[in-house]
This record gives sequence, C-alpha cells and structure tokens, in this order.
Amino acid sequence: MFNGTIADEQEVLTTCLARLHLGERQVVRSLTRSGLQMPGSDERMLSYLRENLDGLREETLTAFIAKNREQHPVEPDFNPGGRLICVGDEKFHHIFRDGDGWARFRQEFPDSDGTLRFSRVGFDRDVTRALLYAGQQFDWNVGSGGFWLFSKLDGEWTEAGRVGNWLS
Repeated sequence: MFNGTIADEQEVLTTCLARLHLGERQVVRSLTRSGLQMPGSDERMLSYLRENLDGLREETLTAFIAKNREQHPVEPDFNPGGRLICVGDEKFHHIFRDGDGWARFRQEFPDSDGTLRFSRVGFDRDVTRALLYAGQQFDWNVGSGGFWLFSKLDGEWTEAGRVGNWLS
C-alpha cells in the first residue's frame, strides 16, 4: 500500500504548480510521467537524487519509484481547479509532427504557456516529505524539468529542495 492519499498528492501538486509558470488553461500530458528514463539510466538518476537533493529520505524515493512504475491518468484526480487541459500522446504527436508544431500549438491552445508533465507524488511513512517530478516545455529549445522535494511544516507543504535533470 502507498503512503499518502490522492488528497495528499493533490496538495503537493498544487503547491508545486504554484511555483511554475502556467497559463490560464495549461496543457498537460494526459498521463503522469516519472521523469526517469528507460532502464539503464535510472540508477544514475537515482544516485544523482540521493547525492544532490538534501533531505531526501530513502523511503520517500522508494515510494516515488513504486507509485511511478505505471503512468496514471491526470484526469480527474490531478487537475486542481480544472485548470489543466489534458492532451493524449496521439494528439500531442499530431500537433508536434513537424517544424510548425509550436505555431499549431499556440493557435489551438492560446491560453497555455506551453506543455506540462508531472509525476505521481511519493511520500515518506509519516506523509511529511514528498517527492515529485515536473517538467515544462515552452518552445523547441525552451524548457526544463526536475525533481522537487517538499516538507510539511505546520500543516503546509513547503519546498525543501529541487534538482533539475534537463534544461533546453
């Protein structure tokens, strides 16, 4: 069984999204993404997180990995306030099929500042530490993604650390 509830994940996600640059109707990939790569590079990334994300506990990382073994639909559980527009892989690939992808995207989604993707949230046993991945793309060569660590202090989730794993 996983630590934390969907409501706990929603709280952490809302806190994280408040720190990102989002449009009024932000486009998000319709399934969660862990931020980890295919087999082979995962262990390097996990080592990187252990070494560079101060305060990350092994149980939080283990829970994050377990929750993100499979993708999860963003709708309905992870769409705070209905602000996110979920776009499936097929439509996403259709929009970005060639060099005119961003122009097509901006025409179809004028209220979105780009695309967003995020993971499920891994918690420690006491649900006082949380780890998630979030990434944004604003144009072909403008975007970033990374792992965020949050701590619950006095009933509020606050950012405890962040490490990037890509920047374009």
